[in-house]
Amino acid sequence: MAGPLGIIAGQGGLPVELAAAVAASGRGVVLAEMEGHPSGVPGGHPVVTFRVERLGRLFRDLRRAGVEEVAMAGILHRPAFDPRCFDLKTLALVPRIFRGLRAGDDALLRLVIAIFEENGFRIRGAHEFLADLVVPPGPMTREGPSRAQKGDAARGRAILAAIGPEDVAQACVVARGLCLGIEAIYGTDALLSDVARHRPERRPETGGTFVKVSKPGQEMRADMPVIGPATVAGAAAAGLDGICLEAGRVMILDAPNAVRMAEEKGICIWAT
Repeated sequence: MAGPLGIIAGQGGLPVELAAAVAASGRGVVLAEMEGHPSGVPGGHPVVTFRVERLGRLFRDLRRAGVEEVAMAGILHRPAFDPRCFDLKTLALVPRIFRGLRAGDDALLRLVIAIFEENGFRIRGAHEFLADLVVPPGPMTREGPSRAQKGDAARGRAILAAIGPEDVAQACVVARGLCLGIEAIYGTDALLSDVARHRPERRPETGGTFVKVSKPGQEMRADMPVIGPATVAGAAAAGLDGICLEAGRVMILDAPNAVRMAEEKGICIWAT
């Protein structure tokens, strides 16, 4: 039996699902939570609290807990550094870390993975333990996409393909061929909230599609795109009637509830 899986656990439903799946397989779980940002994962798993200024201590604590493999799950906020707290391990990494913080999310996560691997840990993707959450091709709701929804989805994918190499966004909203918003550093919830807030005064008609894909060459071990019931609720509040996902490269949390909610709101969910 492999040793416990270390989960760098942020907020949201993904670390909860991951910890439950790993524990159900009979394997131990050790949660690593950023100081001041508890993950809320239930189950009484051992917890290692860390600061990004003290990576040396984090690595030692994980090794003492028997962790050799690490997975990253959930929303992790970009930290504010206190230079007075750097340990020697982190101090040597400062130039690389600050370069990473000025880059996009994927570049930063690739750096984090490299640092963990350089310190002897193997990185595993959450999707490796949650394969049933990865969306297959085709509709998930009873009704498939309309011609208009397919057209908006194609437009959205073209927009994301154009900006993807700049490590900017995984998602956008398109209605009648017009882009109503692009996901930025603040994430999907902020994108949908912005569309919901601005749309009534600018474009009062309803309809449109939320499109979520991976970036070109994205490091899936750290950041496979995820949606869930909250995404469906946000899409409904924004007046959308479609959610298009990239098949095989996006996960959906609590899929039965998300699909039920979508059908109640008249939203089609499909993957292509």
